[in-house]
Amino acid sequence: MKLQQLQIFQNLTEEELEKSLVCSQAVVKKYPKDTYIFRQGDVPLKLYFILEGMVELGSINLNGKITRSSYVMVGEEFGEVEMFLRQSAYSGYAKAKNEVSVLEVSQNFFGGRCERNCVHHSKVAFNMLQLFAEKAEKCNRQIEVLTSGNLRQRVAAYLLENCDPDYRVRLHMNREDLAVYLNTTRPSLSRMLLTLQDEGLIRLVGRKVIEITDYERLQSEE
Repeated sequence: MKLQQLQIFQNLTEEELEKSLVCSQAVVKKYPKDTYIFRQGDVPLKLYFILEGMVELGSINLNGKITRSSYVMVGEEFGEVEMFLRQSAYSGYAKAKNEVSVLEVSQNFFGGRCERNCVHHSKVAFNMLQLFAEKAEKCNRQIEVLTSGNLRQRVAAYLLENCDPDYRVRLHMNREDLAVYLNTTRPSLSRMLLTLQDEGLIRLVGRKVIEITDYERLQSEE
């Protein structure tokens, strides 16, 4: 993904984009698979935007168990909550699920206009507000899925929410990660998907694609 395609830089001219990168002291860094971008307890100093790859966000309790997990994709940002709230440490970790390229922007860029009184700061600030609104909406959708009832209802809600116009759901995570997202275990999720397939509601197309074969019946499960 090109820098110009990031939503934070929407409606900026090439000149304004270049100035924004200079003012923000932004750098592009690559992280190999399974490398931590930041760990739980690190000091929040940057905002991150994914240019390539996928990042796992999670938190670990005192027993070393992952208590929550989610994923951010190309074009999305992470690390903003602790940074903008000026928290002393990250409440979770960020780890590369595959080879990842990220744009890292210093927190100092968001503290106001720089000493050169750059006009593009206001444009970036407006774009950030839009990003936060979209992320809030995404979180609300996940809450709706997780509060949909039993596992069958949660799976149905997730599939309906994420299906394309061709009634196919293209998974961006493996079964274990999807199970964590839906607050269940991998065996339970696998059994539920097979049950829905046996009943003719869905068809498992490989490991990354699920086809909804009876949309109306699946809707009635919610």
